[in-house]
Amino acid sequence: MLTVHGDLMSQPTRAVIIFCLANGIEYKLKVVNLSKLENRRPEFLAINPRGLVPVITDNGFNLNESATILRYLATTRSVQDHWYPADAKARARVDALMDCYQTNLRQTARFVFVRVLQVNVFRQPPAKKEEAELYERNMIASLDVLDKEVLAEGPFLLGASKPSIADLLLSCEVTQTLILKKSDLEALLGPRPKIRQWLKALEDEFAPHFHTVHSKVRDTAALLEKMGSKSQSKSQSAL
Repeated sequence: MLTVHGDLMSQPTRAVIIFCLANGIEYKLKVVNLSKLENRRPEFLAINPRGLVPVITDNGFNLNESATILRYLATTRSVQDHWYPADAKARARVDALMDCYQTNLRQTARFVFVRVLQVNVFRQPPAKKEEAELYERNMIASLDVLDKEVLAEGPFLLGASKPSIADLLLSCEVTQTLILKKSDLEALLGPRPKIRQWLKALEDEFAPHFHTVHSKVRDTAALLEKMGSKSQSKSQSAL
């Protein structure tokens, strides 16, 4: 049986899990709790020395890098062509999106997510203003390209009528913004209706899996909101 080593707070881990569920691929999730640094334990480093999730083990074959994992599963399992088209040009367009994602949306969204947890959970000092503003600008630029160009002609990426593995990879990155304060989330996604429509289309396409796999993200968002409310109440009481 396929084993997925990962944490559902990890964006690419969610993408791999949703792909498996959507295609009826039998798998076992071996949780690697990132908050407990289980990804730095010797037994995990033995299968991925970089200490990153997800990793899959398929009949003794270990594979990391989420985009490569999705490509591998799409080509070794019996899945529909829309996931990773056989046509060379269509496939290249999907590959280009996933390659671009690694150096754009992935990096900026990851910074925002990590900083929210560091400040609110681990009580570390916030990032320097200049650094935070740079990542925020880059994230907004990435979302604008996604909203105005990539989603310009259809419900899914590249104007497709059905989703590809790139849809899963990019959408799970965008949904990480759920941990932001509601006002910040609205400021980020409110002016970008095509992104919101795309996320809704994916949730409908993969119901109930898309919603279920994101439950840990929503629970974390609720916890952060509760912690923020308590902190605000204490501040007001001290006045």
